[in-house]
Amino acid sequence: MSTLFVSIAFMFLLGAAGVSVYLAWFSRTRMVDERFADIAVKMRVAQGDTAFADESLGRTIFRWAAQRITPPDKDSAKGEKIFQTLAQAGFLKNSAGQTYQVIRVLSGIAGAALGLVGGFFISHGSTSPMLLCTVGGAGVGLFIPSYWLGRRGRTRQNNISRQLSDVLDLLVVCVEAGLGLYEAIKIVGAECERQGQDIGLELNLVATDISAGASLGQALRSLAERTAVEDIKPLAATLIQSEQLGAQVAPALHASSDQLRMRRKLRAEEQAQKASVKILIPLILFVLPAMIAVIVGPAMIEVLKSLSSTAG
Repeated sequence: MSTLFVSIAFMFLLGAAGVSVYLAWFSRTRMVDERFADIAVKMRVAQGDTAFADESLGRTIFRWAAQRITPPDKDSAKGEKIFQTLAQAGFLKNSAGQTYQVIRVLSGIAGAALGLVGGFFISHGSTSPMLLCTVGGAGVGLFIPSYWLGRRGRTRQNNISRQLSDVLDLLVVCVEAGLGLYEAIKIVGAECERQGQDIGLELNLVATDISAGASLGQALRSLAERTAVEDIKPLAATLIQSEQLGAQVAPALHASSDQLRMRRKLRAEEQAQKASVKILIPLILFVLPAMIAVIVGPAMIEVLKSLSSTAG
């Protein structure tokens, strides 16, 4: 037990020394920022704005950590992948990368703390299992935000893929009614976003790109890169080709809608065929042992009775 307490005391002393060095080194450079922050708070109090007083402790810690954790670099391969994953999950703000980094670091620290506490009760005073639990908890804490972000991105891609064929039907109705493709995208995007569909935000972004001066092809390519949905790429190619050749957009949209609906039907049939194979695992693990016990159990009991009577 004494070795455990010595290790914990050494870790706390080492952390306190690191915090002291950090504060001594960086306090001077942050003195001006803190002074301006105090002046801003006083001005808000003078103006009667007390919204900052309701700020929770978690938000304060998050803001403090955001000032000290650098966001991922967009120019690097790892940073580009992070921002692409964030865009696929629906987080399109410029501050999404830094927010993700802060949440990941705080999650790792929380996982390490929980692992340290759990290791202290499990290891019964041994140092090595406690350190192993701490490292494992930190790894799990760092992994959870990445896993949740990837799962959210895949769910959003599936939602957009399911909603795309219905949205194309609405675009066909709007175009055949006399609207241009840009106006149709804008109206359908606003309506889909009002209904809470994920594709509504993406269509609004396409309309925003077009109104900002981008061509239809560039906006659709950005949509395909941002969502990473496979069905959008051939649709974008079809619309770009129709625009360049001067063909009618409504027949192209109608054909794309029928093709997407056929693909969705084939995917549903594929999932139905896979279900018969996937169900074998729970059948073998849970149902088959129970059936064997019910069928073979009485026979085994009779065999044991016969053997005991013969031996007696």
